[in-house]
Amino acid sequence: MKKLILPLLLAAVFLSCKKEKTAARVKPLTVLQAKMQGTWNFESVTTVFRDTAENVIGGATYPNPAGSYYQFKTDGTWGSKFVADTSLGLENRGFYSTVADTAFYLSDTGKFAYSEKCKIYTLTANQFIFSHSRHKTINGTTPVTMEYIFKLTK
Repeated sequence: MKKLILPLLLAAVFLSCKKEKTAARVKPLTVLQAKMQGTWNFESVTTVFRDTAENVIGGATYPNPAGSYYQFKTDGTWGSKFVADTSLGLENRGFYSTVADTAFYLSDTGKFAYSEKCKIYTLTANQFIFSHSRHKTINGTTPVTMEYIFKLTK
């Protein structure tokens, strides 16, 4: 009888422990993320070139073809397509995170593999304008900052 008490006691302790179910917790969206959600169609992309003194030295505005878009999802992922012809493979995707009410980071996990801070100029229910900059050289020697300004609409 004494030999049965120890195994029964261990069994009672083991069975009385409850397993807690851990549901996947989803971080609530920030106000900015909620505004960014959805598919935004490209209206135009403007490029601005600045020299090292921040003087504008060139640029242009390009309308985008039908079917070009950015899409921001509730799970923190984004995707974009710049041309209607998918055979060109100009689709980007990755993760995004907000920094403040006027900025967010885009991290591309596709073939371009970058992470850039983006500045928000306008974000309403129907219009989203943001930019990001990259350092480049033109003519092989002249350092410039190239700013891309994306104008999107719903």
